[in-house]
Amino acid sequence: MARTLGADQAGRETRARILSAALRLFSERGYAGTSITAIAKAVGLSAPGVLHHFPDKQTLLLAVLEDRGRLVADEQDTSYEDLTLADALELMVRTVEENLHDREVIRLEHLCALAPGDSSELARQWSRLRLDRLRSASEVAAERALRNGEVSAVEKNDITRMADLIIATLVGLEHLWLLDENFDMVAGIRTLTTLLANQFDLPRPQA
Repeated sequence: MARTLGADQAGRETRARILSAALRLFSERGYAGTSITAIAKAVGLSAPGVLHHFPDKQTLLLAVLEDRGRLVADEQDTSYEDLTLADALELMVRTVEENLHDREVIRLEHLCALAPGDSSELARQWSRLRLDRLRSASEVAAERALRNGEVSAVEKNDITRMADLIIATLVGLEHLWLLDENFDMVAGIRTLTTLLANQFDLPRPQA
């Protein structure tokens, strides 16, 4: 029994080391540019040793994302239906604050979004998922605010443009932060959300 428990613990520790190395290499080289052999070398294993825990590279990528909490069930999107427009702006600020602790994951998202054609489609789809959900949160909240009379009437196209502006700003701030870790992207998103709050006569985001 002791040997079994010890083997299980060793297996978990090895798995954790593989996940850590995979995230680092994926974020440095991209999904397509990272091989199972390179990940194995980083943790002192053979390629078959890595494949013992993860049968292929795509499964390993999924495990990395799950380990870092970056995969969200689709049904959770329905929570956006209850967001006020002010809530949506606060969500943007919280998202940026949380991303400060996930530099490697954010870098991986940016690399995957622009991945070459031979990369896994899964990697590209995943990198776009977060931005699509944030755009949806903005649009749903704005449309709800219009229906409830919380803001002045605007055109549907204006709501879409506002959501696109938020996403474009978020991506740009992340890019600047990836180039220079001292860049204050939280201050940048606070500036944008404050301008939008003033435009729609909403409380300033407090996140």
